[in-house]
Amino acid sequence: MDFHQLEYVIAIAEEKSFSKAAKKLYISQPSLSEYIMRLEKQLEVKLFDRSTSPLTLTFAGEKYIETAKNILNSKKCLMKELYDISDSRKGRITIGIPVPTERYILPLVLPEFYKKFPNVEIVIEGYSARQLEELLIAGKIDIAILHLPTQDSRIVYEPISIERVFLIAPPGDHTELEKRQKLDFSCLKNEKFILIKPGHRMRFIADELFKRAQFKPNIIIEVRNIDTAYNLANAGMGFTLVPESVISFFNTNNYKNYFLIDDINFILAVAYRKGDYITKACHEFIKITKEVIASKQG
Repeated sequence: MDFHQLEYVIAIAEEKSFSKAAKKLYISQPSLSEYIMRLEKQLEVKLFDRSTSPLTLTFAGEKYIETAKNILNSKKCLMKELYDISDSRKGRITIGIPVPTERYILPLVLPEFYKKFPNVEIVIEGYSARQLEELLIAGKIDIAILHLPTQDSRIVYEPISIERVFLIAPPGDHTELEKRQKLDFSCLKNEKFILIKPGHRMRFIADELFKRAQFKPNIIIEVRNIDTAYNLANAGMGFTLVPESVISFFNTNNYKNYFLIDDINFILAVAYRKGDYITKACHEFIKITKEVIASKQG
C-alpha cells in the first residue's frame, strides 16, 4: 500500500488548498495536483470539489479521508508494537503539554526518564489544552499532559496530581476577604481581573466561578501565560487565579494575599486516545511522571 497517497489526500483536506498542502509536504504543487488527478482517475471518483474556495471534499472524499486516517493510525500502532518487540529502549514519544505547565513538569520528569531511556527521542508540542485534545484525536501526539476535564469521550486519562487553586489578590488591605471563613466570589464583582486566555483549563475554572457568583468580571487584560497573570496580580494590577504549583515555583511562603478556593481542584493528568497502543517506553514515562510529581508533593 502507498501510504504517501493517503498522507497526500489528508494534507490537502486539512489545508483546503493544493498549494498549502504541497508546501507542507515539501513537493511542488503541479506534482501534487497531477498525483491526485491520477488517483481520482484510478478510483473513478472525484475526491475534491475544485469549484469551491476554499477546497472542499466530495462525499467520496469524506469516505476516503475517514478510512485513510484509520489505516494510518493502524500503521502507527503497528510500528509502536514492532519497536517494543525489537527494543523498548528506542523509539520516539511525542508529548503535548500546555506551555505554562511544561516549565514545572518537564524539568522534574525528563532527567529521570532519560536515565532509563537515553535513546528514546522525546518531541515536545506546546499548545492549549483544547488544541492538545484535537491533536490526540488526530493521532499527531502520543500522550498529552493536561488539566481535567477533557471534552472528548475518545480520550482516556490517568490522574497525576491534584492541586489546590488560589485567588491571588493585589498587595493591600484585604480585611473583607480575610475575615470570611469561605471565599465568596460575589464580593469581588467590582474588582479588576487578569485572566489567562480562553482555551486553558484555569480559564474554564475562572469562568465557572464567575458564573456561579452570577456576575461578569471586569477583565482588564487576558494573557497567554499563567505566570504572567500571577506576576501582574502581585504587581497590583488586579486579581487572578493560579494553581498551587505556580506559587511553589516562585518559592514564596508569603500567603498573605493568597486565598484558597476550597471547593475547587486542579487535576493534572496524562491523557491518550482510547484504543491506541501505548509503548513500554511511554508507559514508563507515565509511571515516572506519577512518581516524580507524587514525591514533589509529598
